[in-house]
Order: sequence, then structure tokens, then C-alpha cells
Amino acid sequence: MPETRDERLPVMLLTGFLGSGKTTLLNAWLRTTDLAGAAVIVNEFGEVGIDHALIAASSDNTIELSTGCLCCTVRGDLVDTLRELTEKRAAGEVREFDRVVIETTGLADPAPVIQALMTMPVATRYRLAQVVTTVDAVNGLDTLERQPEALKQAAVADEVVITKTDLPGAAEGREALAARIAALNPGARLHVSQPDRMPLPSELVQTDIYDPATKSADVLAWLNAEAYEGGHGHHGGHAHGHHHHDVNRHDARIGSFCLTYAEPLEWEHVAAWLDSLVMAHGADLLRVKGILDIAGESRPVVLQAVQHLFHPPAVLPAWPTAERKSQIVFITRGLSRDFVAEVLETVSKRRPASPPPLSN
Repeated sequence: MPETRDERLPVMLLTGFLGSGKTTLLNAWLRTTDLAGAAVIVNEFGEVGIDHALIAASSDNTIELSTGCLCCTVRGDLVDTLRELTEKRAAGEVREFDRVVIETTGLADPAPVIQALMTMPVATRYRLAQVVTTVDAVNGLDTLERQPEALKQAAVADEVVITKTDLPGAAEGREALAARIAALNPGARLHVSQPDRMPLPSELVQTDIYDPATKSADVLAWLNAEAYEGGHGHHGGHAHGHHHHDVNRHDARIGSFCLTYAEPLEWEHVAAWLDSLVMAHGADLLRVKGILDIAGESRPVVLQAVQHLFHPPAVLPAWPTAERKSQIVFITRGLSRDFVAEVLETVSKRRPASPPPLSN
């Protein structure tokens, strides 16, 4: 059985299209002690514009800041950079760090970066905790309209920071932008950044759902299933998904929905279901996350996936509420709620149930 305490280091992924204010936000973070104890991986030190007065020590591609943060640049690919950082930490060549922030390039599709965190050997030491995406208040609507990468960045985000709100035209378009993001990704939490008041990492929801000390409300906030369900009820063992946007002329068919099952699911069926979806439609599974009630397992099982890669299932210490049910959030490209639910129904009819591999 997986351990209930996950000792891997949490990773925050900071994304945002070119000109969205991502680097400005990161620079503001680096000037505070909010990232003390963190390792920040950036593309180029020059792009971030680190204040030389903050540099306590530097060597090769690594800079230690007086604020308690460790900065390093990407060398080779992300996997190589994380491996090198891990080795330096183990050898005492850099200061200890307890979390990682990764800044992506403005043109980056976030899916491959997230997949890298789910691939061995990186996944043995690091785990995705949060995706934060910056969106420009002035040009954000047009960027989402024209740039597929920007659309994906907003679609997979846990937190969206709306930037450049002080510029002319920002106030008029901010409400429409917020509505647009809510339609694309209803589970994302929106934050407004002001020049003199930018949201800090500690103010963004960073829930360690694997920690036994984590409060029930925080686990529910991590999944945020209600945002996709629209508050409707659920009945029996059938799947229900609400507030989904599978076809939208602005979304390039990117949509989101939540499936809820009141009755326990057989692990054999869930595994076959996910395998079928990945084999046939992996590229269109932009992000999947859920808390499952598995037959024969008394505790909730966490599920996370991006495209062709699924995290190994993990068992949480306890259910966040008295009500036990499976809730799975899907952010997809061109896959409807009904289709995804029907795949599970078909698999369940064809395969006999067997004991889950998660039990003692």
C-alpha cells in the first residue's frame, strides 16, 4: 500500500504566456522571504533581473539569495536540472530546500513539463503540488483566443493571477476575462495582482493533501469539484457531471467537467478505464485529478494525471468529509463528459471485479 505521508518535495509550476507578467510576479516573490527554503528554477537569470543586493552567494548556474531562496537556471532539460539540484543538495553543495518553483517559458505547453514531474526518476523525489498561471488583464482575452499554449496554461491552472490591472483598458476587460477563465476552467481560483500588491506564494492555496495534518477543507479546496458540478445532486452509482463546457467556439474544444460516483468503484475497472482513455485519447487529457472511493479500501485514493501519464495512486489518511464518494475532475480537449463516463460503464460490464491492489 502507498504511504500516507508523501516525503517527496512539492513543486509549484509558474506558467504564463509571453508578456503576461509572469517574470514580474516571480521577481516580486524573490524580493520577499516568502520563498525562503525554496529552490526556484528559472530560464535565465538575466530575464528575471535578480537584484544584486540580494545575492548572498553564487556558483556556476546557482545563486543563493539573502531572502533564503535558492535560484538556479535550467541546464539541458528540466529532468537534468532537477537531478543536478538533487545531487547538489545531497552533497551539501547548496543549501537545503523544502519545495521547488519552476518558471516555464512563455511559449511552453505546460503538459510536457507536468509530465516530466510524473516520470521516473523525478517522480520519486518530486511531485506536482500546484500550477499557477498569469494572464494579462489588457491582452488576456485576445491571447486566449489566438494562442493554443496560453489556452492550455489557463486550462490546467489551479490558480490564475490576473496581472497588469493598472494599465489603461484593464478595468473594462477584467470582468470579461474573469468570466472567460471561469468558463474555461471553473475550478481555478482567481487572484488580482496590483503593482503595489502582488499575491505571494503563501497566499495561493498550497495544499499538501498527503499530509495527515492537512485540514479536510483544504483537501476539498484542492479538488474543488463543486466548481465543476454547479451544485447539483447525485444519485445512486451513476455518474453526474455539471457546468461542463465541452464545445465552445472560443475554447478550441477545451472543456472541463466532474464525474461523481456515489457507490464504491472497483479498482480493476478504474485501472482499465484510465488505460483505455490514455491509449486512445491521451493527448486530449490535459489534466485529471480526483479522490476515489475504492471497494475494499477504507481510505480515499488520490488520482492525478496529465495526458499519457498517471501518477501511481496514493492513499490519504482519512476522508475529508463524512460522505464517501468518488469525484474526478477532467480537463480535456474534445472529450465529452458522457463519452468518458460511457467508457467506464463499458469497461465495468466487460471485466469482473477483483480485490484492489491498494488494500492491506
